Amino acid sequence: MSSEYRMTPIGMTKFVYVSEADKQFDSEGIFHVSLVLTKEEAQPEIKAINEEISKKIAEIYKAKPGTKQIKRAQLPYKEEDGKVVIKFKSKFRPKAFDKDNKVIPPTTLVYKGSTMRVKYKLNAYDQSIGVGCSLYLLSFQVAKLVEGVSEVESPFTPIKDNVSQLPGPEKGVSL
Repeated sequence: MSSEYRMTPIGMTKFVYVSEADKQFDSEGIFHVSLVLTKEEAQPEIKAINEEISKKIAEIYKAKPGTKQIKRAQLPYKEEDGKVVIKFKSKFRPKAFDKDNKVIPPTTLVYKGSTMRVKYKLNAYDQSIGVGCSLYLLSFQVAKLVEGVSEVESPFTPIKDNVSQLPGPEKGVSL
């Protein structure tokens, strides 16, 4: 496992769950962000990920000589519309900083479309799904914040005393 911490260049966020944990597939919740970078900007990160996976594969071949084929897990990045989307995740709330390096309070909701850089740690693994690499989200620094509201604002009038505010059915007009 690498002890190296890495920092991405500033990119646009695509999926952001850094203000509150995403509990859709994990009841404990996972904090994650998908960062969109140009191919050129993503090359150092892709190279580091692939090197980490190569080291893990070399360890497997050294530990089990004669291994013929090693199953590969899905990579934490993919090419999409000429850009590269890199996925970072953590079980713990990442530290958040603004462009002036001041702590962003946990009540601030960071939304899709924010621009940020991510500090992360590489972690190669060998599991039943194959050999791969996770990118552990440690902290992020927001360059441009797209902020939302925590309460869902509804344009509809709430129902009072169990009486509908909708108009009743109109009577048919016969000709």
